Amino acid sequence: MTTMGSSSGMTTNVSDGTRKTTVLFLAVFVPFFALYFATANKDLPYHIDAITNVYSAWTIGTTGTPILEAHAGLTEPGYRATYGWVVESDRGPVSQYPPGTPLLAAPLYGLFARDAVEVELVAENETDAAPIQLPVPNLVPAAIVASATSAAGVAFLGLLLLDLGASRTHLFVGLGIVGLGTGIWSVAADALWQHGPDVLWLSLGMWLAGRQRWFGSGLAFGALALTRIPVVLVGVALGLQLLARREFRPATRLAAGALPGVAALLAYNWRLFGTPTVWGGYGSGFAERALEADPAAYLANIGSALFDSQHGLFVWSPIIAIVVFGLPLVWRHTPWWIWTAAAGGLAYLLFQLKANRASGGDGFTYYRYPIETIASWAPLLFLAGIALWKTGPAARLAIILTAAFSIGAHTVGAI
Repeated sequence: MTTMGSSSGMTTNVSDGTRKTTVLFLAVFVPFFALYFATANKDLPYHIDAITNVYSAWTIGTTGTPILEAHAGLTEPGYRATYGWVVESDRGPVSQYPPGTPLLAAPLYGLFARDAVEVELVAENETDAAPIQLPVPNLVPAAIVASATSAAGVAFLGLLLLDLGASRTHLFVGLGIVGLGTGIWSVAADALWQHGPDVLWLSLGMWLAGRQRWFGSGLAFGALALTRIPVVLVGVALGLQLLARREFRPATRLAAGALPGVAALLAYNWRLFGTPTVWGGYGSGFAERALEADPAAYLANIGSALFDSQHGLFVWSPIIAIVVFGLPLVWRHTPWWIWTAAAGGLAYLLFQLKANRASGGDGFTYYRYPIETIASWAPLLFLAGIALWKTGPAARLAIILTAAFSIGAHTVGAI
């Protein structure tokens, strides 16, 4: 009888916990998705990076292959980097990007948006290039996936904060700031970039890590490998820290979960490019730039990423620049996996800024490379912000003003 009573109580607790988790997830996801989708880009013009993912998603959804036969003209001289990043492979023209993001949108295109409209485009970087006709798919499925992945990422951050004991007020204020006052809204949720799926897999991986569900966390980071390989440094940091703590079984489970995603990426690139490399269509240039030795240029690029008037993280999300001052107040008492994930997110950004220009291009509002770092730092910055708030009225005023500016700026950028 006692055993039965204990088992029943455990079942009730698990059921209550699952219900609470589901309710909170939906309470965050639904309004964020509605707002994100309402403001997402659903028509041309569309950013070159994101439209490349749309081409792939439509092609995979309607043909079952990533080969972009209908967009082969974008590999011709004068058309590269004009309206899609399409490169030659051993199998034919393909996107230079990994397949993770297009795979999320492909089912919607295969089921509901199989038709495309022929659009005449002219290469802008060579005025003597002849106009080119390209099929452009309906952009609503892309908007759905961009909005849904970004909103789900914010929702998983909410579950993570709930597990940390956040009050309802603190939780929703924190999620409001990260979901409305950063590039998650103005960029990731706006179009079919890799950034929305990145935020989703990062947040899910960290939430599962906090619950010590290491295999599931590894699966999330494996999906991240198929989306944007440098961001996997967050998972690598967690794995290395587990090994340093001599927690070999969790480290093994994390690696085992990530292995299918990494193996799938290697197989995909091997099939298309003849080499099992993580860089695929990017070629070796990305890694070569990351290894170049030019400290002055690197430091200037970091400074631009933080303080540039157009793309600076601290300029357009100054709340982040304020709450970092609360880090010394919480560092010693923060669970190890939170600061380890933050360290991995910082490593990703430093690598990205070594390999590419800080702006990340043009044609979008504010910044985009720091978006994944913001997601990985969100739990740590949340704790730091609460601690800083408690220090006095000056800190509270700074938080209120910078949070209001961040949300206002990204509202303008998104709308």
